[in-house]
Formats: sequence, C-alpha cells, structure tokens
Amino acid sequence: MEAFKYGCIVGGEHFCKRRELSRQLSAYIAGGQNVVIQGERRMGKTSLVRETVAGMRGWRMADADFMGVKSTTDVCNRIADAMARFDSGDSIYRRAMSLLAHLRPVGQIDQMTGLPTISLDARATATPASIPMALDALASHVKGRKSCIVFDEFQDILDIEDGEQVLALMRSRIQLLPEVCFIFLGSARNRMLSIFLSPDSPFYKAAAVFGVDEIPDGDFFRFAAGRFATGRRKLPREVFDRILAITCRTSGDVQELCDAIWQVTEPGRTLGMEDVERGLRLVFSREGSAYAAFVKPLTDIQMRVLRALAELGGAHVLSGEFLGLARVTTPATVKKSLVALGKADLIYSLGGEWKFVSPFFREWIRRVR
Repeated sequence: MEAFKYGCIVGGEHFCKRRELSRQLSAYIAGGQNVVIQGERRMGKTSLVRETVAGMRGWRMADADFMGVKSTTDVCNRIADAMARFDSGDSIYRRAMSLLAHLRPVGQIDQMTGLPTISLDARATATPASIPMALDALASHVKGRKSCIVFDEFQDILDIEDGEQVLALMRSRIQLLPEVCFIFLGSARNRMLSIFLSPDSPFYKAAAVFGVDEIPDGDFFRFAAGRFATGRRKLPREVFDRILAITCRTSGDVQELCDAIWQVTEPGRTLGMEDVERGLRLVFSREGSAYAAFVKPLTDIQMRVLRALAELGGAHVLSGEFLGLARVTTPATVKKSLVALGKADLIYSLGGEWKFVSPFFREWIRRVR
C-alpha cells in the first residue's frame, strides 16, 4: 500500500486538495483566460492543473513538457506529441499528417506505455518559422472541444539557440487564438517572471499570473494525518510541524519524508520525533551518495559557507554572525562562494534570500562533518 506519492504527478487520494486554488483556476480556464502558474519546485503545480481539469465536467487538456528542450525541432516535437496524448487511434495519425505535413510527422506506439506518440521525421529540421504552424495544428486539434493547452517547464525554451525568437513567434500566434486557453507552468521563478512580467519580453502581460504557494498547514496536516491513518499510524500535530520545518513546507518534499516515515514504522504506532529522524536517515541512505558527489568538488571556503547557510538560513548572509560561523573575513568572499554554489545548482536566490534546492541536502549538510 502506498500512502504517499512523490516525484511524480499525483491525483485522487494522493493529492492534497487545494479547493480555493482549483476554483480560481477552473474559472480562468472556463473563461478562456491564459494563465501563467508560478511556484517553487515540487509545489504540485502540474498536479494542481491536472486535478482541476479532471474536476471540470467534460473538459480535457493537451500538454507539452518543454523540460530540457535543446532545439526548435525539440519544441515542435513536444507540441506534436501533445496531439497524440490528447487523442488516440488511427484518426490522430491521419489528422497529424494533415496538420503537420510540412514537418513530416511519424506516428508510432510507445512500447512501454502502449500509447500513441508522434514525432518529426529524423530528416526534418524545424526552424523558428515552424513554431506558428505547429501551434496552429495543436490549437486546431483541440478547438471546439472543452479543452486547454498546457505548456510545462516553459522557461526551458530560453535555453535553445533561437529561444527569444521562438518565444516571440509563439506569442504572435497565441494572441490570434483567443478561443483556446493556454496555461504556462515553470519551476524557475525568476526566469518565468522575466518572460511574463518584463516589458522587454514578447509575453509581457500575456497571461494572468497565478501563484501556487505553500499548502495551508491545517489543510496539509489533515491530509497527512488521514493518509497515515489508513495504515493505523497516528500523526500528532507537533510531529507534523517538525516535518514541515525540515521540508520548508514544499509539498513534494513533505510527501517524500512522510513516505520515508511510513516505511520505517509499524501499524498501531503514534509517531514521534524519533520517527522523523528515522525517516530522514532513510532519505539520506537513498540520496546520500548523490549529496557526497555534490560537495566533492567544492573548495574549503565554499563548504564552510554552505554549512553556515544550512545553520543560519540565507536571509542575512553578509551579517557578522554568518561571516563568523563560515570563518570568512569579507562579505565579498561570501558573495563569490554563493554565486559558485548557485551555478552548481545547490542553492538559488529568491527575493534577496539564498535557499537550498533540496531541504534534505540542507539537513544532510547540517549532520555531516
């Protein structure tokens, strides 16, 4: 039995309901309002969209995930494949051949999932000019049906060589498709905000900004306590508060730690603080080798700064207390180390505060000497 799920899109009983957010989002979708959904990593943005659309009678979504795209051809491939996941059967191939003829689509069945997929012929190379045609094909495919189009990890388009041009062409086409609701998701807050709130961006104010933040503590506690109760485990509120503190209230990390606690405890138990530590040790046993690899290339100064960050937090990294704990004499040295740690994707800056990408890595740093 799985009481908690993490690291994937969750739904049904494994999804902690966000009724007010779902209500607001469903109103946007039904009204045809384009939306950019912004939130920290592992906050459940994609799961929220899927659960919201699933709860709207007769509505469906076509989704393209742009994570790790490397070229314009990749972008077109993801858009084409969204058509295949929206529908199934031979008709989707015939429709794709018609709508995407210029890109020479190839239809096949995924051997792992048994679902239809569409990709571009390996000999076809898409250019930025192909983007409007691919969008037209996808929009035409869903038009007239209760549906929305979801673009996940949208900020990764900036990483391709023609990223700015691709964004400009996407925006020029999307604004001509008012009958289709587009939803843009991204986990890199600063990059997403630069796309949708910077006056220099083609997507400036092209969508309503919709924030997905922490689940209210009371709601999350009731959800977690209910899940533990399915296995006859009682979760006291003070123990859950400790879980929240360790995971920085990040929903995906809360679920991961709860799953670890579930794995190391037996039915009939009232959970205690010692069980949280046991759960953490299980997480470290799974991920500790990766953490060790993360710190291996760090300099002594960078490691000291990282430990100070783990102990004191990242709101006042230039304070005398922080410099003293890190055993660093100048703020400039701290700044240099923080930038290097950021480039290594161990930490990131948000709103003037430095944070760990993984709260479990932070806890590991605090315990390892």
